[in-house]
Amino acid sequence: MIRPQPVSCRNAEPVTTVVTLPAPTPPSSATTQQVPPVAPAPTVQGQARFYAFSQGVACSLPDLPLDGYYVGVPTDEYAGSAPCGSYVNIDGPLGSVRAQIVDRCPGCPPHQYDLSRTAFAAIANTADGVVPIRITAVHDPSPAPQLYYRVQQSSSADWLGLLVSGTGNPINQVDLQRPGGTDWLPMRRGYDNYWTLSGAGAGPFTIRVTDAYGHAALIPGVAITPGQVQQTGIRLYNDPAPVPPTTPAPPPSPVVVTTVMPAPSDCKD
Repeated sequence: MIRPQPVSCRNAEPVTTVVTLPAPTPPSSATTQQVPPVAPAPTVQGQARFYAFSQGVACSLPDLPLDGYYVGVPTDEYAGSAPCGSYVNIDGPLGSVRAQIVDRCPGCPPHQYDLSRTAFAAIANTADGVVPIRITAVHDPSPAPQLYYRVQQSSSADWLGLLVSGTGNPINQVDLQRPGGTDWLPMRRGYDNYWTLSGAGAGPFTIRVTDAYGHAALIPGVAITPGQVQQTGIRLYNDPAPVPPTTPAPPPSPVVVTTVMPAPSDCKD
C-alpha cells in the first residue's frame, strides 16, 4: 500500500506594484511683472474743485492738450514754481487719477486743489463741485519722460531765459556751462518756471538739470533760438528694470505603492 503524501499548503507571496505617475504640469509662468517699489511719499488730505483749463498756465508749459489731467496747487505749495511739471496721484470718491502740476490756484486755501475738468471727472461727479481727496506726490513716474526746453523770447547774449521740463520730478537746480568752459553757473528760477542768467554769452551752452531726488542730466548744444520747443531725447532717470517672474520648481513625481495580499488557501490532507 502506498500512503499518499500530505498536500503541501502555502499562501502565495504578496505582490507589490510600484507605479510612478507622470509629473504634474507646472503652473504657467505668465505672472505680472512687479516693479520694485519706490520710497512712499506722504499722502495729504485735501479738497478738489475744477476749472476751465486753458493753455495760459503759471508753469509756462507749452502745447498742453486741453483734455489732459492737470492740477493747480495753492500758492504756498507752488513755492515760486518749484513743483511745476511733476506728478501727483489723486484719490477721490469715485476713482483715482495721475495728474501733472502745471498751474497755481491763487484763490485756493492750503490743501485745496484746482483740477482740470477731465481730471475731476475721473475721480468724482462734476455736479458735486467740491469733493474730499487724498493727494500723493509721485517719485520717478514711469515711463520716464524726455527732457525738453524752450528759450524765452527776449533772450540774447546779455540775458538768457530757459524753460526746462519733461523731468517727471520737481527740478531742484539748473546750471549753465559756457562753450569751452569748466565752471557751472547757477541759473535763477522765476515765478513763471523760467530759469534765467545775465551775461551768459552767445552760446551754445551745456545745461545741467538736477531734480529734487538727486538725478542729474546734461543737455548739450543749447543755442539761443527763442520760442522754439526743443526735444532732447534725454531722460533724467531710467525706468526701473522689471523683476523677472520666478518659475517654481516642479514638485516630485508622486509614487503609488500597491500591495496585493492573496486570500488564504484551504488545504486538505
